Amino acid sequence: MGISSSLYSSISGLSTLGNSMSVIGDNVSNVNTIAFKSSRATFQDVLSQQVSTAAGSSQIGRGVTLSAVDGIFAQGSFESSSTPTDMAIGGDGFFMLREASSSEADNYSRAGEFRFDKEGYLVNPAGYFVQGWGLDATTGERQGTIGDISLGKSTPPVATTHVDAIVNVDSREKNETTEVRLFDGWDGRNAAAVNPTPPISATNYEYSSALKVYDSVGASHDITIYFDRTTKDNQWEFLVTADPTEDMRALSAADQLIYSPDTRYNYLNHKGAGALMYGVIDFSTSGDINNISCYNVPPDGEVDPALNDNRIVLNPADNFYSFPVNFTGDPVNSMVELSFGARYSGQSLPQTQILVSDKGAYADATAATLITADTTWDSVYDANGNVIANGDQFVFNGYTHDGTVAATLTYTVATAVTTKVQDMLTQIETTFGCSASIDASGKLRLTDNQGGDSGLYVSSFTTTAASGADPFGSQINITTSKQKIISTGRALATNTTVPPVITANSDWGNVYSSAGAGPVAAGDTFQFIGLKPDGTAVSSTFTVNATMSPNNNVQDLIDWLDTTFDATASIDNAGSLVLTDRTADSAGFSSALAVSSIVYGGAPAIFGPTATAFSTIPADTGEDGSRAGDIVTTAFDPEALASTQYANSSTTIFQDQDGYAAGFLQSVSVDTEGVITGHYSNGQVLKKAQVALATFNNLAGLFKEGGNIFRETSESGAPITGAPGTNGLGSIAPNSLEQSNVDIGNEFVKLITTQRGFQANSKIISTTDEMLADLINIKR
Repeated sequence: MGISSSLYSSISGLSTLGNSMSVIGDNVSNVNTIAFKSSRATFQDVLSQQVSTAAGSSQIGRGVTLSAVDGIFAQGSFESSSTPTDMAIGGDGFFMLREASSSEADNYSRAGEFRFDKEGYLVNPAGYFVQGWGLDATTGERQGTIGDISLGKSTPPVATTHVDAIVNVDSREKNETTEVRLFDGWDGRNAAAVNPTPPISATNYEYSSALKVYDSVGASHDITIYFDRTTKDNQWEFLVTADPTEDMRALSAADQLIYSPDTRYNYLNHKGAGALMYGVIDFSTSGDINNISCYNVPPDGEVDPALNDNRIVLNPADNFYSFPVNFTGDPVNSMVELSFGARYSGQSLPQTQILVSDKGAYADATAATLITADTTWDSVYDANGNVIANGDQFVFNGYTHDGTVAATLTYTVATAVTTKVQDMLTQIETTFGCSASIDASGKLRLTDNQGGDSGLYVSSFTTTAASGADPFGSQINITTSKQKIISTGRALATNTTVPPVITANSDWGNVYSSAGAGPVAAGDTFQFIGLKPDGTAVSSTFTVNATMSPNNNVQDLIDWLDTTFDATASIDNAGSLVLTDRTADSAGFSSALAVSSIVYGGAPAIFGPTATAFSTIPADTGEDGSRAGDIVTTAFDPEALASTQYANSSTTIFQDQDGYAAGFLQSVSVDTEGVITGHYSNGQVLKKAQVALATFNNLAGLFKEGGNIFRETSESGAPITGAPGTNGLGSIAPNSLEQSNVDIGNEFVKLITTQRGFQANSKIISTTDEMLADLINIKR
């Protein structure tokens, strides 16, 4: 009989339902476990036995067995948390974890109950390290590969590299009547006085704006920008400054020679200490920025904007002007960009050269009215009341734009009663290839017709008048605060007597006199006789040989003259030799710089005849509108938020800078992309890391490690990693924890059915037992 087989079938039922009850018990016990994923037991029948029946062969099942215990990875609901590092995953994915004893991040969990350990690493309660990427604090881009997440307890200081200063300057402020530049009003030495005073008086500027910047060690420093009107319409000047006592900018090699023994800006000695950059802003008539020009401020504080010596020229890739700072004594100065809300257009523009006479003429003997181009010669007076008359002469010599010698212009006043000054201006234009005019000060003004570097130069200008009148002075040049002396002759690069002229890089074998003599040969000598700026006599000889001219070019002579005369030597655009005093004239100093003679030993007379003194351009701190030709980078395009000149009170609209001091981590926050942001005591909010997620093709193949941890298996496949919200991965719910996905109601239903099934199988066993007992009792 098959009665006994039913016992074994029921036993398999009891065993299987017992396992099912274990699964239900596990689910119910973890109903409050964070991110627990419930399981489901499924059954299948076992092998059947064949039996004979009246209808033929049939099968009887031999019981039940456990088919599988499947993990249910359905999304659990979220509960809110006050802990910012608590995270839940909305969608597919697991957090990646690394066990402390392992080098591989091969553990995975949905439980986002994370904390920072004592070393600053993000870990779960079991000490497993959460995996992710470090982020660049500036760009927010991921750095490197997936690894342990650590924010650290502090952030290092970052030196300021960019400053935004958006202001409105009041258009109702009147133009200055006399130009007093901000750099003239600044004196960093005031801080060294017995009773220190501010480096600039409040009467020298209209408005100022200050902000803090940071050096490389995180110390803060005040940067103040002063604004003031100029004499021109819609134009403002500005001066970027720091505390002179904190200014430790390193001097250039050339400035170290001039200001020895100082190697840095020194507020004890340097007027320009603390003055970081000078500039001029031109506004349109609608109040928007058109042009910005900027200049470095040398230690003596004399910018000389008419010259190109201190002009800052931008590269096409630059967006803003930058000024140097050094607060720590670093060997190299740091550069800080300054934005007024306008970006460099990338276009370089040619600036025309302008020469202006050193005196202006008057239209009456009392010097009450200035002349114009339409004034007749019989009404042209000098400042002493001497008048121009018939037969008086003006003689001009010089060079045109490309350095070509201009024909000598001798202008003779013929009919002073009817002839206007414009008649002479027209002849000047023809001779020098320029535009000639009379400016608002009654001075002669020559403007080159071509922009850029220019050789336009009036080498001599004389006036011969019966009355002794000298209405325009004796020079027509570019104003300089430092005395210059210029050779009367100039050198050419060929023997054709016409340009091109030489430069500092010209080899001696390509240096000729203006008459075509030459070239300069090895062994030729130049004996310079003159005076240094302090009056010390000079009589020294330069020899073109391997010792004194190792590079065999004009630069060797220039370097020698720098040292010999304690002045700055150069070759100008006309090919003339120029020596410039290194110190501006002042009340306590008047330059004696001079070259009275050059004696040529075998060399052609490239800088003028022997025993001919250099022409002198005296120092003049005033401004007359003259300027050197150059290629300038002044065109700027306003941005959405830009500085303006409106009829409102001058004010700072917005200011910012990108540096900060060292800071300590105060709090963190997490966004939906898993980006962990640190909030620091220095006010900085920095994106520091991003959590990495992983998913698998077969979630059911994962192996439960316990502690809410899963491991990959060959059945699950390799992990597919990525940032939250990418590659099909879910997003992060910050300040949240995923609850267990156990449905307690469903489990109770399963509990009832499992219990009833177990009871039924038990009943079969007891019934079968009774049947067997009856069978045994057949024979009594």
